[in-house]
Amino acid sequence: MRRLVRSALLAAIILVTGCLAAACVQSASGATTSPSPSAPATATAPSSPSPPPPSPTPSTASTPAAPTTAAPTTPASSSPESSSGFSLNLIWLWIILGAVVLVVIIVLATRSPGRSDQAVLWRSRTAHTYEQGGAFDSAVREGERQGAFLDPDGAAWHHIQNRAHDLTEALYILREEALTEGQRAQVEDTLAALQAVRYALDAQVAPGAAGAQQSETLHARLAALESSLNALRVPNDPLQ
Repeated sequence: MRRLVRSALLAAIILVTGCLAAACVQSASGATTSPSPSAPATATAPSSPSPPPPSPTPSTASTPAAPTTAAPTTPASSSPESSSGFSLNLIWLWIILGAVVLVVIIVLATRSPGRSDQAVLWRSRTAHTYEQGGAFDSAVREGERQGAFLDPDGAAWHHIQNRAHDLTEALYILREEALTEGQRAQVEDTLAALQAVRYALDAQVAPGAAGAQQSETLHARLAALESSLNALRVPNDPLQ
């Protein structure tokens, strides 16, 4: 998860840097290609014709005036101030977009783990607890074959008690880390089933209490404990 966040953050930084570089290049190219104002063309008036030589007979007609030409109008060119202002606004737009992307990435990187991560951790915990329950069940059945209930001070009996203690501690941790009330209730049921097995074990080691009926009760409670542990390992809630 952390590696994925770091990769996303690096990609965002590269993206923002590229966008800013592209904006700067676009601004520079816009500044170099902006048309320069052209000087208005001036039209030269044609030279007036030379006066005709004087005639011997005076003429009464007046000489026509020389025609004048109007100066052509030049089209207005786009001002460099408007193009530079547009480029500056574009740069600020890219900067704002890059800042927003960085803020989103930082928020995603610093927030708490999602529900999917918590569900994975819960499944890992319950699988480990199920394995401890299997080890406890094997220790009880093996101790029964070895006559551990006839010698409460023997190594087999102490091994059974150690397995029961480890399973109890694991269930206590699960109860503290439960994500929902349903999970907590399942852990409570499993703790009750484990406590019932321990009561049956204590009844087995009581003087003169060992018998077929006590053995059947112990096996039935072991089966109930296994069912409770399996319910923890394979939850019915699709959101977990």
